[in-house]
Amino acid sequence: MPSYPMNRRTLRAAALTLVVGAGLTGPLALATAAGAAVPSVMATAAVNDFDWQLTYTAAAHQTNKVTIAESYTGGYEAITYVIDDDVPIRAGHGCSHPVGTDRTKVSCTVTTLESQDPYAALEMSLGDGRDTVTSDNTTGQIYYFNRIDLGSGDDRLTDNTGVDGNEVVGGTGDDTLRVGRLATVAAGDGNDTVDAAGGYNIVNGGKGDDLLRGGAADQILNGDDGNDTLYGGTGADLLYGGKGNDVLYGNSGDDKLYGNSGDDKLYGGPGRDTLSGGPGRNVVRQD
Repeated sequence: MPSYPMNRRTLRAAALTLVVGAGLTGPLALATAAGAAVPSVMATAAVNDFDWQLTYTAAAHQTNKVTIAESYTGGYEAITYVIDDDVPIRAGHGCSHPVGTDRTKVSCTVTTLESQDPYAALEMSLGDGRDTVTSDNTTGQIYYFNRIDLGSGDDRLTDNTGVDGNEVVGGTGDDTLRVGRLATVAAGDGNDTVDAAGGYNIVNGGKGDDLLRGGAADQILNGDDGNDTLYGGTGADLLYGGKGNDVLYGNSGDDKLYGNSGDDKLYGGPGRDTLSGGPGRNVVRQD
């Protein structure tokens, strides 16, 4: 296994902006060997020709309920993804249906490269439905991470492991996201709720009235436009309210809170905090 640092992004503020290209496939007309019709609208899963990246793409107007389970295969030379959905999946290169009669589940294996930089071993693009994603990373590393674009709609994402590392794009809609350690989130437009309790997270709420919660270790939380509520965790957190009437709670740790424009309320909590309300009629309190 490569000896890489756990924190592949070093919590820099520039990482608040994520740009993920999302493409949707058109309808697929397929048939089984026996000639039976296969649903014409399917999600697709395929590993690229060089075997280092898996792409999972939902069809237009689908509502996906996806479970992602990733584990090492053959030591640390490859990662196997088992993806289970509510909709049929077309298994492309590097993928197969582990249970022949169940076309809603695929198993895909990617090779881990000795690259200088971390990269997305999984690129997932969902569509315009009310999608649900559950992620389970048992590899214990984030160098080969997952980039998940939930698309438009009121989506939900949950990470079930301590080490996460996902890069999540919520898209438009009122999303509910719970991420683990070292995840990066761009929640997108809408009234979003993000629970970043895993620690060492970077979260951008986007436009809308968002609720962002930090957890253990250091966090960077940016409410962006809207009347946002931000809770830091137990570490040295950096909280930005953005435009709007925001409420920021540093909680314990040596935190930095910036209300920016609007009538903001800033509460530092225990620790040596830096509080700046910005333009507006602000309430600033250090416990």
